[in-house]
Amino acid sequence: MNVFKCVKNNSDSKTMLGRLRLAWPWMSGFVAWLLTLCGAAAAGCDSTCGQGDSAECVVITAPIYHAAEPTDDAYYFTRLLKLALDATTDEYGDYCLEPPAVYFADDRLKASLQQGQVDVIWLVTDQTSERQMRAIHVPLLGELNHYRMLLIRRGDDSKFAAVQTLEDLQGLTGGMNAQWVDASIMADNGLPYVAVTGYGKLFRMLAAGRFDYFSRGIHQITSELYFYPELDLAIEPHILLKYPSYTYFFVRRGDQPLAERLALGLRRAQQTGQFAALYQSIPRFQWAEQQLNSEHRKVIELERDWAEAAP
Repeated sequence: MNVFKCVKNNSDSKTMLGRLRLAWPWMSGFVAWLLTLCGAAAAGCDSTCGQGDSAECVVITAPIYHAAEPTDDAYYFTRLLKLALDATTDEYGDYCLEPPAVYFADDRLKASLQQGQVDVIWLVTDQTSERQMRAIHVPLLGELNHYRMLLIRRGDDSKFAAVQTLEDLQGLTGGMNAQWVDASIMADNGLPYVAVTGYGKLFRMLAAGRFDYFSRGIHQITSELYFYPELDLAIEPHILLKYPSYTYFFVRRGDQPLAERLALGLRRAQQTGQFAALYQSIPRFQWAEQQLNSEHRKVIELERDWAEAAP
């Protein structure tokens, strides 16, 4: 029996794959791709979309893995992308969103965009990304993108209780994906860290004591804690890291039509209030906003080249 077979209009495949994803977190990327393909098999693009020079429908490929899961980043970004595309159908025609045929993440995802395998992605900007790809300079996460919390091992609160300054935090060791912008920011601010390629392994390495904390976006940390209940991790209760950071949609440098469409669509979504309504509908964003208003957290500011981060 092939347990990965996707059945049209049948949720059993997604349920089974979701359980596999929980059982074997190291397979999360692969299973994300399989889950997305199951959704595509059930509701995929019409076979005529994008065919022929005069086609009124364009196929747009994006990393919409896990877009149906409210706790995943793709849930919000996919819906925001659809808002921008829906707002511009009069000028640019209908569209169909689909995932790439291969699962991509981090540097491979950026390369897939430049090579034409993917049409649009979302990521935190830096000088290299701005040079290699075309950013749509509409910040997608507002002020939430500037703040991070620390994921730690449950019971390690006392280790962080005396941390009040950047110098204090420099006495502890973090973990970070070597391909993320945040790694270079940690290095520039003298924060020791263990560099790792990948995502899921960072949580297991933290639980195993390989480092003291894992810095996570304030809008991400609650869903990640929920996703790894077996690791007995916790959110550090009093520290907030802050540095300039902006998440944008990116397209290929030569893809001017899609760049202009997304810029126009995002502006319209802002004007109609749909952008703000979507943002405010995400429970973990609501939680993050509440944390920013808390008087019980110490904000530690990290330096970052403003020219690199500013919109």
